[in-house]
Formats: sequence, C-alpha cells, structure tokens
Amino acid sequence: MKKVVIFGGTTEGRMLSGRLSETGRAHLVCVAGKYGEELLAETDYARICTGRMDEEEMVRFFAAERMGEDDLILDATHPYAAQVTENIRKAAEKTGATCVRIIRERGVYPSGDVSCYADAAACARELRKESGNILLTTGSRELAAYCAEVPEEVRKRTYVRILPSEESLAICRREGIAADHIIAMQGPFTEGLNRALFGQYKIRHLVTKESGKAGGFEEKVKAAEKEKVKIHLIERPVSEEGMTPEEAWEKFFAAETAMPGDGALPATDEGASDRDALPVVTLAGIGMGAEEGMTLAVRNAIEEADVVFGAGRLVRDLNVPEKYEMYRAGEIIPVLEAVRPEKAVVLFSGDTGFYSGAKEAAEIFRKWRSHIRIRILPGISSVSFLAAKLGESYEDAVITSLHGRNTAVDVAELIRKISCAEKTFVLLSGGSDVPVIADAMLRSGIDGRIYAGAKLSRPGEQIVEISVEEAMTYASDGPVTIMIRNLHPAGRPLLPQRRDEDFERDGVPMTKECIRHESLIRLALRENDLLFDIGGGTGSVGIEAASLHPSVQVKIFEKNPKAVKLIRRNAVKNGVPHVTVLEGEASELLYGMEKPDCVFIGGSGGKLKEILEILHRKGRSIRYVITAVSLETLGEVTDLLQAYDTAGERIIQLAVTNVERTGQYRMMRALNPVFLISFTL
Repeated sequence: MKKVVIFGGTTEGRMLSGRLSETGRAHLVCVAGKYGEELLAETDYARICTGRMDEEEMVRFFAAERMGEDDLILDATHPYAAQVTENIRKAAEKTGATCVRIIRERGVYPSGDVSCYADAAACARELRKESGNILLTTGSRELAAYCAEVPEEVRKRTYVRILPSEESLAICRREGIAADHIIAMQGPFTEGLNRALFGQYKIRHLVTKESGKAGGFEEKVKAAEKEKVKIHLIERPVSEEGMTPEEAWEKFFAAETAMPGDGALPATDEGASDRDALPVVTLAGIGMGAEEGMTLAVRNAIEEADVVFGAGRLVRDLNVPEKYEMYRAGEIIPVLEAVRPEKAVVLFSGDTGFYSGAKEAAEIFRKWRSHIRIRILPGISSVSFLAAKLGESYEDAVITSLHGRNTAVDVAELIRKISCAEKTFVLLSGGSDVPVIADAMLRSGIDGRIYAGAKLSRPGEQIVEISVEEAMTYASDGPVTIMIRNLHPAGRPLLPQRRDEDFERDGVPMTKECIRHESLIRLALRENDLLFDIGGGTGSVGIEAASLHPSVQVKIFEKNPKAVKLIRRNAVKNGVPHVTVLEGEASELLYGMEKPDCVFIGGSGGKLKEILEILHRKGRSIRYVITAVSLETLGEVTDLLQAYDTAGERIIQLAVTNVERTGQYRMMRALNPVFLISFTL
C-alpha cells in the first residue's frame, strides 16, 4: 500500500488521520468545507484538501494524485452523506484503488416517544401538526428542506443547533432563522448539556439523525427521554457495510506502524495492561563531560538508574549497574524490552534543550509507548561554559551549530549570520571545522577574532584567541566550541537586496529588480515556507526568496535546459546552493508533489489553467503572484479568477523607467509594463 486518502472531517476521519500522523504515515484528508479543515491539524504527514467534489471531479482528483491499485481510499464521511459515499465508490472503481467505507456504530435506539421519517421534508410536514418549541440538531444542510415545508408560525418556534461556521450561519440567515434561535456550538454534547438546552428553550420536539456514538446520539436520546421531549428521528438512508475505524487500522496499518515487540495500536493506551511496568526514562544533559560540570539532579538520576545509555565518552567512566554505549532511541528500545528496568537514563552532551538529540528521542519513545513516563533534565551547554570562561554574555549573541551539519550550505548560512552580528557562538563537529569557517570569512571579507574552546571542562582544556588568518591552521581533537567576534558587523538587511547585476543573464528572460521585489512583498513569505517558482528563467525570484531566510524552501521549475544550468550557477553565486531546480514542464512535475505555501508564476508555457488546477487540488490557502506582460495573459488570469473562490485579490500594473548615463547625458530606458496579479486560493 502506497498512498492513503481519507474522506471526511468526521470524528472517525480525524481519529484515523491523527493516528497516521503520530506514527509518521503520510496521507491526504479531503474535507467538504472550511470548518472541517479547521478541525483537522495539518502536520508533516497530513495534507488537507478542502472543497466538495462530484464523481467526475473525484476521478480527476485521483488522477492528479496518481492513485492506483496499490493505494487506499477510506470513506469516513457522515452516515447520511449517501450521495458522497456513492461518488467516492464509483470514482475509486475507475482508479482501481481499494475503497473502504468506515462505518459508525449506531448506539442505543430510542425507546420512548419517537417518530421516524425518511427525510427532513417528511419530518417537517409532520411537525406542522404539533405544538411547542422544536430543536433541530440535523445540521444546516437539512435546513432548507425543513423550512420549505413549514409555515412562518412553525419557523418562529424552531431553534437550530449548528456548527459555529460561517457557512452554517449563512444558511440559517438565508432561511430566515432569527439570530436568537441559532445555537452555534461544537460538540460533543453531554446528556446534562442537552437537558439544559431543552429546559432553557422550552423544547418539546427534538429533530435528530441517528448519528451514532460519535455523533452524540445516545446523549440526545437519554436527555429527551428524561425531559419528556418527543423524538423525531430521520433514519439513515441506507444500511451500510464496511469497517469500524479500529478494524480498518488493524487491517491496513497496525503491522506497518508497530514498533519492535509492540502489538498495541499506536498513539493510544489501549491494551496497556503493563502500563505501570514501563520504565521512567530520563533524558539528561551531562554538560561537557567532567563530573564537576554535572548538575546535582543529573548526578542523582544516574546513581538511581538501573541502566544508563549514552555515547562512549559519556558512559565509559560511569560506575553504574548496567550501561550501554548507545544514545539513539531506536537502538535503546529493544534493550528496554529485554532488560525491563524501572529507571533508565539516556545521556546527552551539553544541554538537552540546546541542539540536542533529546527532543527526537522523546518523540520516538512516545511512539513506542504513548503512555511512557519521560523526564528531561537540563545540563550546562558548552556555549554558556565558554562564555563564562571568556567573561562574555551570550544574551546578545547569535548562537548556532555546525555539529553534524557542516555542508557548504550550512557554512554559507553561518557566514551570513557572522557578517551581521558582533558575537556568534558556534558548536562544531570538531577542530577541523575552524579552518573551513576561517576560509569562508576571509573570502567574504569579514575581519574578526576567533575564540576556540577545546575539551571544555575536561583534562587538557584549551581556550585560545586567534586571528582569522591564524585560524586557517587551527587543529584540535575532540569537541570544539567557538566564539567569533566580528569587528565590523554589517547588520542584517531589512529589505530584499539582490540587484539585477547579481544574476547572470546569458540571453535568458529575467524578472527585473523592481518587479521581483514587489512580487516578493506580495508573496508574503514567512519562515519555513515552501515556494514554487514556476517558469524560473534566471531563477532571480526563487533565489532572492531563498536568500531572505535559511528556513525558506524554494523549488524552481524551468523547461529550458540552458536556463536550468544558468539558475544553478546563479544559486551558487548568490550563496543559496540548496535551491532545488526541476527541469521539465511544471504541469507534469507538479503531480505527486507536496502542497506549497506560495507560488510565483513568471511563465506557464500556455498551461496556466492546468497548473492552477493541479495546485488547487493540493489544498487551500496557497498565496499566488502571477506576472503578465500581455493583455492576453492578463485576460486569461482574470477569467480563471472568476472560476475560483479567491481571497485578497489585487491587480496592479508597474511601469518602470531606468535612467542610464550615455556619454554626458542621462537617458530614459523604459521597461515593458508588467501586470502583477496576487491572491490567495
């Protein structure tokens, strides 16, 4: 099984999505409206797609996601969404994917005063004969059918309980429900709360669906029976066959998500009869390694532990009952299962909250046993230790790490930080990193001093102050932490600063400086955003975006082989070699890719409509900026905007004229006017 698609923002759909996310299983969740999207949590593993689809739209959606016979579709839509279920089933058949209906338990059937109906309209016709106030709990979708069958007099004594969404409130207003007759609340509703609502609004008739346990059906029935409220039940449209969420999990996911020796469902406490037998796992920062640098709490934890784990240099000299030279949770779990200690300690160098593996270890332990008891103890970091030795503060310094991640990209980002800051503390993998940093500083023209601390707190500790040139020959064994003092810090630029001359052209089209900067402003980039630059040309937009912050991920799409090579050269030249360049038609490359946060389209090769449709299927709330130099392209974009429910739409035209010196004259050089279309979709 490869891809997993879940339909439904229901309780069952959210539960399945949550479990898949907790166990690291990528999947896609389709919900009908914005409220369903808000209830779900989009994670690194869960992608949300919002919008209603008919059968043909589902077929196109499955094709866009490249669903096939090895993939799984879980229909967890509401029990009363019969047409949606039928559309999912038929569309799935055309893809060959496995489709499973997730069913909801019916719960306790009412035994008191109850009348049953096939639909909301039939129920409304019967209620015309009744007296007393009415509470509808069937949702806003059934409201139009109800209101079409009842006179104004009945409508005035009808109260409606709906989800607190703009869509539901708009339907109530459209059907003439007074504001003081609208109860906008998100469940679950207890029996007591239902009884309180019946009493407050003097309800004599309850209209409900047989929504089962997850829909709070039993609580409504019990409350109605105790308050002597007549129940008007709209029966389920069909008798369904399928699987409960637990059955589906067991069949399709339990085996692939179980940890070694674990037979329980992930992320739950079900079957945890040995809960109290699980160890208390302490993740402890041991400082730099010397015993006198260890906190009293960490020392006591080690003394009380049945077993201690850690890198060789951390545990080798410890006098404990049992110890293992390992610190990765995946290696430790089998030992815990075999040894079954009451107290275990995992040691990390420095501080657990400072560039440590403790966070990742805690997550893995909780996936293994969600109810495991984890304790985290901090330690003294090498940065605080070195700062104290130097008599320096680090509250006003940049603090970062190259430990285990000293690629050219990491060094380039470090140089950007050093150039803007007076003080920079850096954790290193070892002494060999110092000449690499010094070389990069010299090439960037940074004048400063380097304070290198080796074997801090341990025998042979050495702290030296050296020039950047002297650092080119620095050598030391073991862990090294440095402080760099920049004698002439530049300060971080507050606005985009790439000029047109920063990019090689070689005859390839380029988004010019003024247009590029205005486009980046309208993209509203944030930290950790993923940007797609479609029709990259020289790559100027994507490259400048990547240079704004190291967390911004950029993928540039370009079909011209010559331009692809040029983009890669420009990326290296501008210090962002981590930009991803994809060669080919964007309309083909976009299939199967993750949802971006924002998209810049400088050229679509005549496939703008297809590109927007593919991107829209990936989910909502993507920010777009599209440039157009021809009226035909502008017309195409505005036509497309009419077809989509966009927000924040703005269209401007920029006409830029450069003044260039020619001999003794300054001549006007006008650039082609450009339209910028920005919106969120």
